Amino acid sequence: MNSNAMRCFLALTLVLSLGVRAGEGAAAKREKDSPEFLIGTTTHFAPGRGSVEANLDLIREFGLGSIRDDMPWKMVERRRGRLAAPRLFHEFVDAAVKRGLKPLGILAYNNPFYDEGGYPRSDEAVAAFVRYAETVAAFGRGKIAYYQVWNEWDGGCGMNRARWGRGDAESYVRLLKAVYPRLKEIHPEAGVICGSVCTGEAFLQRILELGAADFCDFLSIHPYNFKNMGEDGTPEAWFRKMVRVEEFIRRHSGGKEKPFFITEMGYPSFRGIHGRSEEECAANLARLFLLARLVPSLRGMWWYDFQDDGWNSEEQEESFGLVRPDLTLKPAGEVMRDISGLVAHGECVGRMEVGNPDVWVLRFRYRGRDVLALWSADAGARYSIVWEDSAGRRTPFEVRRAGAPSRRVTWGWRDWSSSLRNRWKPAQWSITVDAMPQLMTGDFAGIRPVAVVKRKGAPRRRPPRKLPEGIAFAVPAGKPAVPVDLAKEGKYFPFAAPGWLGREDLEASFEFRYTPSNLLLTIRVKDNHFRVAPSAERGWGSDGLQMGFQFEEAGGEPEGSTELDIALTGHRPETFLRENRIGLPRGVTDRVKLSVTPSRLDRMGAPGRHEYQLFLPASLFGRRSFQKGDRFYFSLLVNDNDGAGRKGYLHWGDGIGVRKDPYQYNLVILQ
Repeated sequence: MNSNAMRCFLALTLVLSLGVRAGEGAAAKREKDSPEFLIGTTTHFAPGRGSVEANLDLIREFGLGSIRDDMPWKMVERRRGRLAAPRLFHEFVDAAVKRGLKPLGILAYNNPFYDEGGYPRSDEAVAAFVRYAETVAAFGRGKIAYYQVWNEWDGGCGMNRARWGRGDAESYVRLLKAVYPRLKEIHPEAGVICGSVCTGEAFLQRILELGAADFCDFLSIHPYNFKNMGEDGTPEAWFRKMVRVEEFIRRHSGGKEKPFFITEMGYPSFRGIHGRSEEECAANLARLFLLARLVPSLRGMWWYDFQDDGWNSEEQEESFGLVRPDLTLKPAGEVMRDISGLVAHGECVGRMEVGNPDVWVLRFRYRGRDVLALWSADAGARYSIVWEDSAGRRTPFEVRRAGAPSRRVTWGWRDWSSSLRNRWKPAQWSITVDAMPQLMTGDFAGIRPVAVVKRKGAPRRRPPRKLPEGIAFAVPAGKPAVPVDLAKEGKYFPFAAPGWLGREDLEASFEFRYTPSNLLLTIRVKDNHFRVAPSAERGWGSDGLQMGFQFEEAGGEPEGSTELDIALTGHRPETFLRENRIGLPRGVTDRVKLSVTPSRLDRMGAPGRHEYQLFLPASLFGRRSFQKGDRFYFSLLVNDNDGAGRKGYLHWGDGIGVRKDPYQYNLVILQ
C-alpha cells in the first residue's frame, strides 16, 4: 500500500471509529464511481464435467460475473498444422455470454506435436503456440473477456512432472512476449492475464524482472493457503499476504501499480488434516471475498471451483465446489449467492476498529445503505460486541448470518446475564459473532462499539485418523532394534526421469530407541551421488533429510506437528526446525544433538554412506517424558539429487514432500 493509500485508509478508519459518515450525496457518488470487483468461478466444461446450461444458470443465479475454463492447445490443434476451435468451446462460451457472464479462456498445456510434448520452449513450439492463441482469439473476438496465457507454468499443472518437471521463468516470459501482441491485435478489447503463479514470490519476482508486466494487462496468482496449519491457513493470513504481494508487485515493477487477479482460490471440504468442514469452507469464503475489497490492486477473484469433481469426500480434488455433482448447494454456495452482490458492486469504506485485533468489522455502502460485516478470526472463540447509537436515531435495521435469511432488529438490550440488576438500555444493542460473518444492513450514522467480550466457542474436532500404512517400534535404549528399510517398506516419489534406479542408486533405513528423556533416532543412508547442501533449510534441494513428528493429546486429539530438516553442509551437520507446536523459533537449532558418522566422500562429494544419530529431547515436543505404551506419528523423507536438480525422494510415510499433512504420517509405538 503506497503512502497516499495508507493515509486514505487511516483517515477512513478514523472516521469509522468516530462513527462519522459523509453526506448522502457524496456517499452515493463514491458508490456509483467505485470500480466493480469481478467475482468468477472455475468450470470444467473442457474435460466434459457438468451440464453447461444447468451450471451456467446456477452461476448466474449466484450473481457471479465470470467463468474460467480450459481451452487446451491439444483440442485446437488435433492434427499438426490444422487448427480450429472445437464445437464445445462455442457451446459454453456462447451460453455464458448469453447469460451476461464474462468468459476467461485458459490458453495452456502441451501439444505432442511440439518439443516432444513438453513445455513450448523451442522457436518452432513457440510459433505454434502463437498460432493456437491466434485461432482462439479469432473465435473469441467479441465474446471472450480474458485470455490467460498458461495455467501454473511454475507448478507443472497439466504436465507430467516426472518427465517435464516445472516450467522456468525465462521460457514463460519468452512465450508471453510472443503471444501478447498477437492477442491484442486480433482481440484488442480483451484482457490478457499473465501467469497464475502458484509457487511463490521467487518466480513472480523473476518474471517481473524479465518484463512480464509490460506484456499483459493483469498479473495473476494462485495463493492457496488451505494446506497451512493454524493461523497461517486463515483468510486473515491470506489478506496480509495479499497486502505484501501488492507492494511486492509495485516494488518490482518500477514503482508502478499493476492490477492483478486471483484466478484460483478455494478451500476443499474433504476429510483430512488439510480439509475443512463444509461450514468452515463457507465461512472462509465469506471472509476471503470481503477482505479482498481492502486490496486496491486486486481487481477480481475466481473461486476454485464451481462444482465438486466427484463424490469422494476423502479426495481433496473432488471437494472444492460451491455445489455438489448433482448441483445441490453446499454451504459455501449459499454464502456465495448471498454476498456476491455486496462484494462485486458495493463500496468498501474500510475496517472499523473495535479494540480487538481478532474481531473484524468492515463497512460497505451498498444500494444506498450501510452494511457492516462482522466476524471473529480467533479460532474456537466467539465475541459479543455491544453497539451504541450515540446519535439517538435508533433506526431499525436488518441482521443476517451470511447465507441465511435476515431478520428485522430494533435498538435496545439488557445485560441480565452479568447482573440481574442491570437495566434496559434503549440506545444499545449486542450481537455475538464467530467465524461466519454477520451482516448488519441499515443506517449506522453515529453508532460506535462500547464493549467487546470474548466468549468460549464450541471445541473443534478432527476427523478420525485412518490406520497408517506403516508401523514401526521404538525399543528402550541398549536393546536391539529392528531397522525399517525404506527401499523395501517405503516408496519413491519421482520429480524427474529416470526416477529411482534401485538400491545402487539410493537406500536408507532407520530405527528408534528411547530413554525417559530422549528419543534416539538412527538413520543410515547410502547414496551413489551425494551432494552437500548449502544449509539444512535448503537441504531438500540436495541430499538432505526431512522428518515430521506428531503426538496426540488425551482423547486422541492430534497436537501440532514438529518438522525437522537435517543436512550435511559445507561446514557441519545442521538441524533446521521448520515447524513445531510449542512456539520455538523457526531456524537452525541446537536442541537436537546431531552427529553424522562415518562420512566417506571423495572431493567431488560422491559416493556417500552416512549414519545420522539424533537425540531428540522430550521437551522439543512439549512432553515431560517418554514411556512404554506411548505412540506418535512419524514420516521420514530422504532426498535424492544426482547432480541435475531434485530427482525425487525415498520416503516412509507421507505428508511432508508434496503437501504438508500429518494425517498421512505412519505410526511408531514405544515398546
